[in-house]
Amino acid sequence: MGDGWSLTYAALDAHVDALCARLRGEGARTGDRVGLAVERGALPLVASAAIMRLGCTYVPLDVRHPADRLAYLVGDSEIRLAVTDVAGASALAGAPVTAMKVDQDELRARPSPTPQPPSEVNPSSGAYLMYTSGSTGRPKGVEITHGNALALLQDALPLFGYGDDELWPLQHGHGFDVSVWEMWAGVAVGATLLAVPPTAAGDPERMLELLLRHRATRLHVVPSVFRHLAETAHEERLTVPLRSVVFCGEAVSYDAIKLWNEAHGPVDRPQWCNVYGITETTVYNTIAQLSADQVERADSAAPIGQGYATSPVVVLREDLRPTAPHEVGEIFVGGRQVAAGYLKNAALTAERFLTLPDRPGTWYRTGDLGTAEPDGMLRCLGRRDEQVKVRGHRIELGEIDHALRALPWLRDGAVVAHPSARGDAMLTAFLVPESGLDAAPRALLYRVRRDLSALLPEHMLPNRVEALDHLPVNPNGKTDRRALRDLAAPGRR
Repeated sequence: MGDGWSLTYAALDAHVDALCARLRGEGARTGDRVGLAVERGALPLVASAAIMRLGCTYVPLDVRHPADRLAYLVGDSEIRLAVTDVAGASALAGAPVTAMKVDQDELRARPSPTPQPPSEVNPSSGAYLMYTSGSTGRPKGVEITHGNALALLQDALPLFGYGDDELWPLQHGHGFDVSVWEMWAGVAVGATLLAVPPTAAGDPERMLELLLRHRATRLHVVPSVFRHLAETAHEERLTVPLRSVVFCGEAVSYDAIKLWNEAHGPVDRPQWCNVYGITETTVYNTIAQLSADQVERADSAAPIGQGYATSPVVVLREDLRPTAPHEVGEIFVGGRQVAAGYLKNAALTAERFLTLPDRPGTWYRTGDLGTAEPDGMLRCLGRRDEQVKVRGHRIELGEIDHALRALPWLRDGAVVAHPSARGDAMLTAFLVPESGLDAAPRALLYRVRRDLSALLPEHMLPNRVEALDHLPVNPNGKTDRRALRDLAAPGRR
């Protein structure tokens, strides 16, 4: 699993049973939601399996998030019990929830056999509840059922051509839905899973060393993170013979692919895959294998592939009719991977989870713009609203705006996302401070990040600030983000 020790699948099963027994002893019952507040490593896999085996739904709680945000998630999801490690127990110290502490070191010793009676789990039972950024200022919850997750594994697994000797890292936090694929696709194919410690996840040199030392075969990665790996491999002249690299969470970086290819001979270059998927539609919904020609052409809109049996994907016009080839429309996802809706939010559920003319089942309106080519190949062109992606995280800019406007020393504020000089997404906050406040950019950036860190997770904090006398508005009297993006452009600074 990592850090010089390992678990067999038999030992994993025994640990899951033992933790399941502890959960029962703490009063957890089938149908409950149970929090999971632990650092990265092997524990998220073991604990999430135990929670689901008991017939409960696991609710990821990021130990790095502000206390106010964690308290909101605890209350909104109505959890009474959370599995924690030391960091998780500290993070939840002020939340109204019982912390059941588990030490990662407990996984090094095989527990006594504690077989558990079967729980009443069916396809409609909740598997996990994840929260995404919300434009109203609060995150919104999406519960994914066992039926949703099994549909993903049933139809998507064969598309990757996995062998019987696979090894890949568990590098994403369990609150990021790619972790679902990393964990459960890995278990489904009997892969060896490398638990990446928190200190290594953000360190390109250490990540490459782990991939090399353990002879990883696959990597699932956000393109902006892969860019750092590619730069380091190129600078250090490292050869990491991966079979495939699967990009997820944001637009592909062709420059990073070319940089990696320069450090590797033709024999050692991986198959490049680009996937598209959403939390509400269970991780992955389309898969595209990128050819050498596509990488060389570096089209501005990378192909994302096509849907598959349990996850049909279409591009529709405003009137919900299909677009013509190459015509821009909105991407809709249907099939068995679509969640039932948003937790305690009937209005938003009705807006985003729809029935379509002449198409069976529920379809999710993604808000992503795309095109379909004559052969069915899809391309994603960006958003039709103010949702953005930063390091793979979905962010509603309105949620950051709400937090900015709650700061007593600001009269107004808004944030925009835009490419940095290197091409990575970054956040710039435009602030209208109260009169007499030090408006120097460095002082403002320190103060806004310090104060927002009590309300928002790190990936939602601005990278840059600029003071204005007032925010520009459009003819409708709303904040003009297009004008702000023009002000944030690198050439305008």
